[in-house]
Amino acid sequence: MKTILVIEDNAEMRGNITEILELAPYQVVQAENGKQGVALARQSRPDLILCDIMMPELDGYGVLHILGNDSQLAETPFLFLSAKANVTDFRLGMDLGADDYLTKPFDDITLLNAVGLRLRKGERSPSSTPARSAGLEQLMRAIMQEGDARACLRENYPVHHYTKKQLLFGTGSTPTSLYFIDQGKVKLYRTDQGGNEFITDLRGAGDFVGYMSLLEEGSYQETAEILDDAQVCTIPKADFLELIYHHQDVANQFVRLLTGAVGEHQERLLKLAYQSVRKRVAEALLLVHRKFYPQLGTPASNTSSAMTLSRDNWSNLVGASTETVIRILSDFRTEGLIGINASQITLLDIDKLTSLRH
Repeated sequence: MKTILVIEDNAEMRGNITEILELAPYQVVQAENGKQGVALARQSRPDLILCDIMMPELDGYGVLHILGNDSQLAETPFLFLSAKANVTDFRLGMDLGADDYLTKPFDDITLLNAVGLRLRKGERSPSSTPARSAGLEQLMRAIMQEGDARACLRENYPVHHYTKKQLLFGTGSTPTSLYFIDQGKVKLYRTDQGGNEFITDLRGAGDFVGYMSLLEEGSYQETAEILDDAQVCTIPKADFLELIYHHQDVANQFVRLLTGAVGEHQERLLKLAYQSVRKRVAEALLLVHRKFYPQLGTPASNTSSAMTLSRDNWSNLVGASTETVIRILSDFRTEGLIGINASQITLLDIDKLTSLRH
């Protein structure tokens, strides 16, 4: 059984973390301050250390510095637990040699995923530093789209199965991971005060999700929901930010992604403001086709394609009532532009849908 040392001055927090880890199950050693943590680390030789930053007697940075100079503990995976989440704190911790950085509050799954990932990496290599470097190298290649990105990520990070309507994250929650969609479809949406949803983006296989909030160091402004069964790779925030801050090519790649996303959002807002609902329905059909069914034809061709999306999702994507969207879809079918079979829509004339003026 793996041994984990938890160094946390808040007794309630320390107890909650211990209870979760013991259920996993791991053997847990507890320390209520930094000095006690160093002593227990040398005594118990844990397989992994979870350490708060702001503590009396000796803070987390001091603990990491001392253990990093101990030849028998220098390679022990070390994860910071802290309510502090700004760039300066993160970079200081990573520069000292921390393996990950979990921002409080975090949920049970986030904690167990981070612990499990670091323990697995430690098992694959006698040194945690080479294991971390190898993982970051593979992540960098995936981000830069070099080789088989999905295989690179699956080899180094956990892949979780999600079913329809499960959430990756919700509005207002604190980001702790970058998500890579290995298979499946995801929608991002916002909800107004009246409870109405509007889909802001669609993501599919090969896309990264959640990077905007990680870069802005704020809470999620959108909710990410699974549209159908999906496999999603979870990448710790620390690994992602390590590449962003130390590799200009990776930073540039995400700047391009952000620029493209902002441009698309602005264009959609303009269309919502000035286009007719009929034109917006046509744009929504073409958007879903381009995003999820590119192999079945392009908007410049007349190749038919069958798409599945619930009526509520079509409504939330268009920004109009369900009744209005259903009526317009029925009109499109009468005009020979689409075919409808239950929830499945077939594009029969992509050229006309693309050139629709009103």
